[in-house]
Amino acid sequence: MRPKEYLVLFILAALWGASFLFIKVAIADMSPLTLVFVRLLIGTLGLLAFVAFQPAAMRGWYKNWRAFLLVTIFNAIIPYLTISWGEEHVTSGMAAILNATTPLIVVIVSQWWPGGERLTWRRAFAVLLGFLGVGVLVGPQSFIQSNMTSYLLGVLSCLLGSISYGLGGLMASRYLKGLPLMQQAIGQIGMGAVLLAPITVVALVIAPQTHIPSIWAIGAVLALALGGTTLAYICYFWLIERVGPTRTLIVTYLLPCMALVYGALLLHESLSINALGGLALVLIGIFLTGKKRPTMTQNGSISMHKQS
Repeated sequence: MRPKEYLVLFILAALWGASFLFIKVAIADMSPLTLVFVRLLIGTLGLLAFVAFQPAAMRGWYKNWRAFLLVTIFNAIIPYLTISWGEEHVTSGMAAILNATTPLIVVIVSQWWPGGERLTWRRAFAVLLGFLGVGVLVGPQSFIQSNMTSYLLGVLSCLLGSISYGLGGLMASRYLKGLPLMQQAIGQIGMGAVLLAPITVVALVIAPQTHIPSIWAIGAVLALALGGTTLAYICYFWLIERVGPTRTLIVTYLLPCMALVYGALLLHESLSINALGGLALVLIGIFLTGKKRPTMTQNGSISMHKQS
């Protein structure tokens, strides 16, 4: 890889790693449902503006609307909502590490997925090592703190998001295979905005927001949508085309590290030994699972779990 490609790779890791920071800031002033809907809507508009220069990327998209409908539920709506809700109760750095377990979940599900890879002893050990990292991350002290229930629910909510990402990635690899990468991204994000629009309106009518979100919350949503979605996917596609999917996977290891740094420096989240030890075990587990990953573009489809 050339210096320019390394630069774009680190920009991508910085953008997706910052997503957890932006969620943490925005969720303080708006509901997870509102946050996710606005993120999907603005993110879609940003990508559509880019597609105006590449109209061929969206040719024939309507033929695949059923596939987009199915995939977006597991690859966008469920994980976006559960991780956003989870960050009401856990730190942004912890959410990022929990989100990094998605490749380990894919390894487990692939055992029964049509055409998936079989679970070898090495991969089974890697999965156990990764989830041992989750145990270290959560730590025994969580069971003696006053807000234990909400804390554990936040952890489980983030893990549910990772499970959903794993399923969504496998579905994308099966039902969206061969479609242009930009069409896959816009199809999923756009369908998510369409599905959540009426639900968000009804929720706001039933329980209207009592105050206007702060300028920080609004800025965080815009950064999450335009930075963590639009710009991040443009960088992602640029890397895929120039260095291939395997090298682009390096971002998997950089993303939670960036999120921990953001949380510590900007949100003053504690950088505990448990977090560092848990992160190390999770990343080693990901590394040991092997080179092939059904959720990536090696088979012609993308997974959106990196942007959380």
